[in-house]
This record gives sequence, C-alpha cells and structure tokens, in this order.
Amino acid sequence: MMSRSGPIGDDDIQAFIDGRLAADRQREVEAFLASEPALRSRIEQQRADVHALRAAGQLRPPEPIPASLRLSEIRRLRAARTISRYRQLAAGLCLFAVGGLLGAVLSRQEPAPAAARPLMADAVVAFRAFAGRSVDTVEFPAAQAAVMRQMISQHLRQDIVVPDLSGVGLAFRGGRLLASDEGPGGMFVYADPMGGPIAVYVKTLARARKANLNARQDGDVTAYFWFTGELGYAVLGPSTSPYTKRAAEQLVITGRSKEGS
Repeated sequence: MMSRSGPIGDDDIQAFIDGRLAADRQREVEAFLASEPALRSRIEQQRADVHALRAAGQLRPPEPIPASLRLSEIRRLRAARTISRYRQLAAGLCLFAVGGLLGAVLSRQEPAPAAARPLMADAVVAFRAFAGRSVDTVEFPAAQAAVMRQMISQHLRQDIVVPDLSGVGLAFRGGRLLASDEGPGGMFVYADPMGGPIAVYVKTLARARKANLNARQDGDVTAYFWFTGELGYAVLGPSTSPYTKRAAEQLVITGRSKEGS
C-alpha cells in the first residue's frame, strides 16, 4: 500500500485507481477529487474500466490466451530484464558464472515459437475489445484530443501525437490508454465514411527493434504493423475495409518524412 502526505500527483491518482493507497492517503485523494468534479468523473470511469477488466480476466476465455499475454510471461520478461541490468555490473569470472547460470535457467523457460505468438496479437485483442461501433468504448472523446495526447505521452514516456487521418477519409472518435504485452500502450479510434471502426495502436517495445510495414489477418480483422525502434505501431480494421491499408501507409510516410526533416 502506498502512503505519504503532500501534493496529489499522477502516482497518487494511479494508485487510487488501482486501489493501492493507504487509508490516510486515500482520504486525501478523495478530498482532492471532490473539489475537481470533471477529474473525478474521468477517474471513476478509469476505475470502472479496471474493475471490468479484472472481472473479465476471471472468466474462462473462449480460446487459449497467447503466451505473450499471460501475466506470468510478462512478469518473467520483466524479471529477465532486471537481471540483465545487474549482470552488467559483474566482471570477469563472476559475470561468466552468472551468465552461464542464467543461460541454463532461461533455456528451460524459452517462450513459445514465434509462429505461436503472432506479431501484434495484443493489438488485435485490444481492437476487438475497445474499437467497437459505440463511442462508449472510448476513454477520451475526440473533443479531448489535447488531453489524450498529454496522457498517452506520459503513459508511454514518449512524445505521442494523435494522428490526423482526415486526409484518407477517417474521422477521429477518441482513444484510451492500454497495457500491452511489452509495456504501456494506447489506442486511437477512428470511423470511416460508413461508420466502420479503424484503430491506430501504439506500444513501447520491450527491446528496441525496427521493421518495415507488414500485415497479417486474424479472422475478420486485418492488422498492418511496423516498428520504429522504441515503439511499435499497428493500424487495424475490418478485413473488408480499404481504409486500414490507406491509413497505415499514410502514417508510415508521415513518420519517414519526420525522420528525414
């Protein structure tokens, strides 16, 4: 449980949402939110989302959960990265011995083959869960685009811009913060001229890597995805929609032009 006195910060708000505050700090945060009705309304919505996701997690899924999305796998990857940082402080024989031990342990915990873990599977799951036809699935409506940009930039610790896809015929509906299989993430939701959902998904990568635009189909959903180093992107939409590919190509072109400027 978290407990401290002083100004109410983002950490306190997040701990309040997660239910991790000590009783005294809980009362302080509740008193602060009572004086900020708009903020409290948004926080209560986030708490409701968290509770709904936790409740959904207790249900038996209709199909096996990908290994990369399991909590045990996420914890294992985080633990492996932490161990890796400490290994850099060792030297000589100690480093060799620890490295050998870690190699033996990790070899027994090797994740499932890549074929069993399709790239951006988490993006497809998020699209099906949050990019429906109803604006109720949007945490930040289009009118709060500036707030959305600030929140997601803080969430990913990167300067994230809300993509303008009006040039390819898409209208911005809003977005939400998410947790991906590798780190913090978020989703921007759009509507095509017929009202169909198109989404842009972004997440931090557990390890930096780059990859050009690629695509895969998952049932009735098509995902176009690419990696830019520290971030991974995906544009998702119904397999019958031509707007998914147009939006992905527009974002890739825009990204390249920024890198070259």
